[in-house]
Amino acid sequence: MSRSYTTLFAALIAVAGLVGIARLAERDDESASAATLPPVEAPAATAPPATTQPAAPAGCSVSSRLAVGDASPDVRCLESFLVAAGVFVAAPDDTFDVATEAAVKAFQQQHELVVDGVVGPQTARTLGAWSGPDVLPPDPERCADTGNSAVVDRFNQRAWLCVDGAITETFPVTSAWSQPDTGTYEVYAKDMEASSTLTGEYSTMTHFVAFTYGKYQGARIAFHSVPKDADGEYVQPLDSVGSDELRGDSSGCIRVLPDDAQKIWDHLAIGDTVIVAS
Repeated sequence: MSRSYTTLFAALIAVAGLVGIARLAERDDESASAATLPPVEAPAATAPPATTQPAAPAGCSVSSRLAVGDASPDVRCLESFLVAAGVFVAAPDDTFDVATEAAVKAFQQQHELVVDGVVGPQTARTLGAWSGPDVLPPDPERCADTGNSAVVDRFNQRAWLCVDGAITETFPVTSAWSQPDTGTYEVYAKDMEASSTLTGEYSTMTHFVAFTYGKYQGARIAFHSVPKDADGEYVQPLDSVGSDELRGDSSGCIRVLPDDAQKIWDHLAIGDTVIVAS
């Protein structure tokens, strides 16, 4: 190779080396810049929209229990509130029909109420429509039409006995918060003496009238007297039965006063109806 070619070749190698060094330096600078950039924060979480009551139609309120088949100005008022709540699209009228019931159930579902299509103080109050008393009298329409039956109103911590659709006795109860579910059941067992370790503590009870099973642990659910602990003491003061403060103290059964337990035992036979209304 001639000297001129040798010199040219050496020059080309030198230039390539300088370019390579420059590129390495550029990559090092980019790495250093990336390493020193401040961390990118995730966007702030958006809070869920606040639940608001629908706007109340002017000069209108609901003061009585309403269900399918009712016809009155109160129904028109109810439907106006359901329109405001966005669950009813028809023109309000005085008839509580299946469309009204469907809208009520949709509203109850949205607001985690008992979904039964019936409008009482709880549903109407949530709508912003209620102007009646906080607690309505026991409702004979909840009784079975014929024979002996019992109705449980967990929301108001009470129950009542019925004969052929008429109320014969009302009494306070202590129940669980979330069971038994609303529905119609039949008495399937009766035990004069019963015991439980469901809460981890041994307790005994009398006049055990079973009508369903727990949805969490499958234990029998029944009316029974207020339990006694291993020392023979009642697990709650008898004068607290029916109080809202003790609601949820039961694991699922319906605790009643000893005298009321006897009345329920005498009233209900196997096969009789128990209705959990709320």
